[in-house]
Amino acid sequence: MLESPARIAAVNVGKQTRWLTRALRRGGGTSLPGLLAERIDPSLVASLSADIPHGSVLVTGTNGKTTTTRILADAARRFGWRVLSNREGSNLSRGVATALLQHVDRLGRLRVPPETIGVFEIDEGALPMAITSLRPRLVVFTNLFRDQLDRYFELDFVAHLWREALKELPSYATIVLNADDPQIAFLGEGIDAGVTYYGLDDVRHAQDGLEHAADSRRCPRCDVDLMYERTFYAHLGHYACGRCGWRRPTAGVSGTRLELSSFEGAELEATTPCGNRLFHVPIAGLYNVYNALAAAAGAFALGIDPAVVEQAVAAARAAFGRLERFELRGRQVWFVLVKNPTGFNQALRLVLGDEVRESDTLLLALNDNGPDGQDVSWIWDVDFERITERRPRRVTISGTRARDLVLRLKYAGIDGVDGEPILHLDEDVVRAFWSAVEQTPPGGTLYVLPTYTAMWAVRERLAHEGYLPLFWQDGQPSAVPA
Repeated sequence: MLESPARIAAVNVGKQTRWLTRALRRGGGTSLPGLLAERIDPSLVASLSADIPHGSVLVTGTNGKTTTTRILADAARRFGWRVLSNREGSNLSRGVATALLQHVDRLGRLRVPPETIGVFEIDEGALPMAITSLRPRLVVFTNLFRDQLDRYFELDFVAHLWREALKELPSYATIVLNADDPQIAFLGEGIDAGVTYYGLDDVRHAQDGLEHAADSRRCPRCDVDLMYERTFYAHLGHYACGRCGWRRPTAGVSGTRLELSSFEGAELEATTPCGNRLFHVPIAGLYNVYNALAAAAGAFALGIDPAVVEQAVAAARAAFGRLERFELRGRQVWFVLVKNPTGFNQALRLVLGDEVRESDTLLLALNDNGPDGQDVSWIWDVDFERITERRPRRVTISGTRARDLVLRLKYAGIDGVDGEPILHLDEDVVRAFWSAVEQTPPGGTLYVLPTYTAMWAVRERLAHEGYLPLFWQDGQPSAVPA
């Protein structure tokens, strides 16, 4: 049966736009093709996704979506499924549409093998649309932190959107929730879909009380202060309500023994529905342990063999700009994307976790463009005081809101060391990057902590000069053969 003229036009406009964008080196063509196609045919995503043989899986949350999606998609691929995914990270409806268009013929029909499954990263604000359009069989939630207040407002607003959206899930669906995040865990209350939880039970890496930048402090059921026994970071931890008795759910996929090793990653023993399993997490940071747990819990919910899940976790690597490491002119460079107080605090905790060597430098870049969020007041909740404890050789400040960042750092006591200034300001982020490289001695390490568009600007320049792959060439093949 022929598709409608609108469908055929949408598909062909989208395909041509993607080809032209890449041919003219104007980007990866990960968003605009889908945007134009949906303008022509608003039902494009819903109708195409209905033809994915094994249905769709969605991964959403504030932090960790890209890494979690990659691990879960790799597990599905290793299990024998062909995976259709928006691996480049364009996670609005237009990004999903673009991913689908790659596997649609000129007559508007999805052409994929019968073993195909969709695994899509979804922006937290786009989840209601995604649930309506994609009718997923599985939704994985990572966490909920304060992020882009000018776009998402407060956490309660986002949590309300999610709760309403989950009511539209088909009864056969399953949701995977972070038991250690109260707002996420509460999503499992009173819904028809199946629910499974993941979390950490090894509290050796936890601390007493809440961090000052914690976002979820009150019981989502009765709105009194939660009592925290231990916290891992921000508001992720073990909690209970003293009034109504609601408490952290028992995690079905639970980290029972965790050995962290700075930038080398972690060894994680976990209880799972398939018995005790041992995971090697090769990406640094406690937050990536949570990403691995989320992906593993999602994979188990899909029925993927546990040995395959272990292999996928062990093969994980950070997405572009997220703990991306490379060598440049005899220096080691790390990109660590930051976009909110919790993420920035964890990035500082990681890069300043060991004694900073005299040859190590930092570049902090703060932009306020649309994808970054225009409200940068959140920088006052970042623990920049950590920098004073480690005394790096130099701290370069850049970006459109660099002067706001300089002011915050001066209040943190970061101005000079032993009378020598260590702060250097250059609002041009690309120029600041090369300056920071030159100021890092050969053999030293430059840690770059940029917001989203600052990271894009530097990484795009490095890619076009041949130092790094283009972002849409990064990682494994995204999906089934066209």
